[in-house]
Amino acid sequence: MKNYCSTILISIIFIFSTNMMKGQTEMDSSITYIHSEKPSFTSKMIQSMSSLFGVKKGRDMIKKANQSTSTEVPVPAPKSMYKKYDIQESIVNNRKVWTIKPKENASDKIILYLHGGAYVSTIKKYHWKFAEELILKTNATIVIPDYPLAPSSNCENAIDLVGQVYQELLNKHSPENIDLMGDSSGGGLALGFAMYLSKENKPQPNQIILLFPWLDVTMSNEDILEIDKKDKILGIEPLQIAGKAFAGELNLKDYRVSPIYGDFSGLGKISVFIGTHDLLVADCRKLKSLTKASNISMNYFEYPKMFHGWVILTSMKESKVAINQISSLIND
Repeated sequence: MKNYCSTILISIIFIFSTNMMKGQTEMDSSITYIHSEKPSFTSKMIQSMSSLFGVKKGRDMIKKANQSTSTEVPVPAPKSMYKKYDIQESIVNNRKVWTIKPKENASDKIILYLHGGAYVSTIKKYHWKFAEELILKTNATIVIPDYPLAPSSNCENAIDLVGQVYQELLNKHSPENIDLMGDSSGGGLALGFAMYLSKENKPQPNQIILLFPWLDVTMSNEDILEIDKKDKILGIEPLQIAGKAFAGELNLKDYRVSPIYGDFSGLGKISVFIGTHDLLVADCRKLKSLTKASNISMNYFEYPKMFHGWVILTSMKESKVAINQISSLIND
């Protein structure tokens, strides 16, 4: 009996040690990058101009959130892109979905990209430019859905559309070749959607790349108040109004609306890109702490004094560095 108990104890210790080593390996595989170069002149000018023109007050965001219906129409892809790439348009739930593929040497990689816009604004010119930069550096095919917006639609409608687009991709491609990416509100939607897939026991994408993601529409993180003094673009109240409109009947802390409150286990590898002059950095740092506490590997790229949206402004020096890093993640 004594030998039997000793054997059981040794087995338990071995299993526990193995799991700890596995977790440590996962944690060790993560990247933490803090940009060390001084902010570019362009980045300083953008923040100064944003402050001068009162962008932070968010009048346009509040107006769109309070409308009875959304009147947003996506900016079409530039004609130059149609000459360079094979672009197909399809309709899912009465919304356009663009598939942009290199005409030559296309890789097996698929990027499902969810645009930002505080859930009240649609695809803009800079989204197309950013998509083109990614294609140039990865030869990946990018799929961009014009998902439904508040106040005409809500989070559940958006999740449903993205789910249909994702399923169509799974019908043709292995999930190991599908990367999920989103910027700002699209980043929040991407992470919430990945959690939805996990709950539904559906295949996860290979990885989830979040660019300055909006992770909590309540904007209740106490650290936000201090960052608010530095952020020249985002305002707390306008975001709260837009977030509430997008939530619809869902609780504001429902993981689909505010994924910071969700379960991070079982998801594809997460990577976050964020600047420190962005209100959303508070919850990005919180996400980093939460995943670390759960022994979940996450890549974290933080750029001091960068503002909301900087990654997709492709002419900026800092954006070029970040796009190279994003491309490396995709090409890996």
